[in-house]
Amino acid sequence: MPAQNDSPHAREAAAPVFLPEVFLGREGLVRNMLWRLKRGESLSLCGGPKLGKTSLLLHLAWHLHHDSSSSRSSGPVGEYFDLAVEADCTRLMSCPPTVDAIVLLDNCDSLVDGRFLSLSDINTSSARPIVFAGARTWKDRAEWGGVAQPVKPIPLAVFLEKEARQIVCQSLTREQQACALAYGGTHPYMLKLLQSEILCRTTDCQPDHIVQTVNTSLIGFFQRCVDQLRDTIEHQVLTYLIDIGKPVNPKDVAQAVGLPTIKPIANTLCYLGLISRWIRDEEATLSANSQLFNEWYVETRIS
Repeated sequence: MPAQNDSPHAREAAAPVFLPEVFLGREGLVRNMLWRLKRGESLSLCGGPKLGKTSLLLHLAWHLHHDSSSSRSSGPVGEYFDLAVEADCTRLMSCPPTVDAIVLLDNCDSLVDGRFLSLSDINTSSARPIVFAGARTWKDRAEWGGVAQPVKPIPLAVFLEKEARQIVCQSLTREQQACALAYGGTHPYMLKLLQSEILCRTTDCQPDHIVQTVNTSLIGFFQRCVDQLRDTIEHQVLTYLIDIGKPVNPKDVAQAVGLPTIKPIANTLCYLGLISRWIRDEEATLSANSQLFNEWYVETRIS
């Protein structure tokens, strides 16, 4: 990627999707999670690569700190630990969180393979709430009863269209915004990379060149997403949605692949960030709306 433009707009585009002071997207989800945490519930946040798990945990930590600081009676604070980082694991074990802290555990997939800690090392018997965050390996473990305490599953997904437009930089031209949304879809990571690259280029730079540059930088990310898929039928449903190229009713997809229902498969593809699901004209629809990923996936599967 070329050197980053140091203009305010370029810095805005390169910033994390979730800023602590100005939260963009997922406001309803944050309110719901905070409400549950303050009731003492533990949560399991699941999502595909670069879908915003870390940003969401950090925003929860900021929100809990802000609420505690501004209220007359001190409320719970959030303590964040990245379980893929050895220093954080050491800190978690050597300096356990206080009783009234809400523990935010990131990259919980590493608990399954025991890289630094295993699930048995985590004190889940405490009354304090815990947020576990991870991808498919962690989600499978949590669903199979790997956690001693009850946890409420919180699946992530790509943004809704209105949320995606919130993070599109308003200094982009209408054509540039359309380009970012068409190629990145409503995936927060792809959308931010695209608009950052657009802002770093001259106004006469061709969209094809920008898209190719971003596409090259995303190959590793694309592969990580596909590595999360486990079954042939998941690939079949994803391929069908890419090929049809428009929002389609889940019942039509099920009929096309010869299944009575594709709900569990659609759930998986949604929380991995590979497809979107929403209501259009009072009808449930599924869509593979990222042209960048779709083109890479088709070429990779064919080759």
